[in-house]
Amino acid sequence: MINLSQILAKLVLFCLTFGQLYAAEILNSTDCNSKYGCFYSPKDCVDDQCEFVAKWRLIEDQIEFIIAAKFDKLKQNWLAIAFSYDKSMGNDSVVACKFNADANNNVQNYYNPGQFDPELINSKEPSEGLSDVKITNFKGLLICTFKRDKSTNAKNFFDLNENYYLLMAKGDLEKDGSLTYHGSDKIISQQKIDFNIALEAKSVKVSTNFVKIHAILMIIAWPFLSTIGILFARYYKSIFPKMNITGVQFWFLIHRPLMLTVCLLSLIGFGFIFSYKNWSWTSQSSVKNFTHSIIGLVTIILSLIQPMMAFFRPDKLADNRPVFNWAHRLVGIFVYSSSITAVFLGVIIFLKNFHWIGLFSWIVWLVILIVLLEVFHSRSSTDKVHEKSNEFKISENEVIKLKKIVVINNGY
Repeated sequence: MINLSQILAKLVLFCLTFGQLYAAEILNSTDCNSKYGCFYSPKDCVDDQCEFVAKWRLIEDQIEFIIAAKFDKLKQNWLAIAFSYDKSMGNDSVVACKFNADANNNVQNYYNPGQFDPELINSKEPSEGLSDVKITNFKGLLICTFKRDKSTNAKNFFDLNENYYLLMAKGDLEKDGSLTYHGSDKIISQQKIDFNIALEAKSVKVSTNFVKIHAILMIIAWPFLSTIGILFARYYKSIFPKMNITGVQFWFLIHRPLMLTVCLLSLIGFGFIFSYKNWSWTSQSSVKNFTHSIIGLVTIILSLIQPMMAFFRPDKLADNRPVFNWAHRLVGIFVYSSSITAVFLGVIIFLKNFHWIGLFSWIVWLVILIVLLEVFHSRSSTDKVHEKSNEFKISENEVIKLKKIVVINNGY
């Protein structure tokens, strides 16, 4: 009688062997330009050295696709290919394979109007135009196979009788199953591809340098420079109070150039990200991205209004000076709060596996610093009040002494 454990062992061995053979077939490039059209990155990669793999072949009125990508850790991830009229993301037909170790896997059809704002082509039937779907995971390699109709009557379902640039990307899934930003994990074909014939296509890594420059400039501008500028305006007016350079106090010499630099860096950073997105605005379908863009835009506009307000500020002794002071202060607080919100949203959107301890530590550091400076500022203000009070008492005593002298003199 065959032992049950032996049966299970053979079954596991069969599954492992089948998985190895299946993965080997996917990564095998010997059938390219004959049976399959192929797309590898890096070019001529072997086995698990491949970051991305795509293979396709014509089967009657459908195109069969086999796509794969390497992941450091597979738990909740997505892998997608897109068909595009140009080498930039935006106005693309997308097929996304969703892998969830704790739930069902699925393949869905999207339309991507912007850089990363995919919308389901048919929310009632997300897999419209797709069949024979299969998703497997083998040694960190996510493999997805499906057949896609060449064309349907659905809106934004691209006709594969035409030629397109092929884009591939990968990333993590949100808890609700939506796709997170892929970051630099994407590639694109060097030329348009005819998916009806078996030809090998060359890949090019898509640069995200403009996104990185945007992020660096905004982080330098707001959490760093603007924080220093605001702290100087609030707490450092008592430092070198008698020092005037060209009629300007020391604290203002620090505050003004810092805040003007913040405005300049913000405009440059905005230009870089807008250029990266092909001068188009973020779609509302991606809530986090759209919210980040709106808060960022409001921040930049108000940050430009601030120096304009300061330029037309009334004289110190003018009756409406307090109105300016409060308006400048309140707008500044709002702009700073919105800027930090935008930066934090950017971190959440664009950084993978970001440890929240980084954001939390920065907030804690800032709160502690402000509390300490407030205590110091309050004590300093109290000391000044005592000094003025003592000066007033001394003046009163001197007046009394003078009166006594006058009385004595008059008595004589």
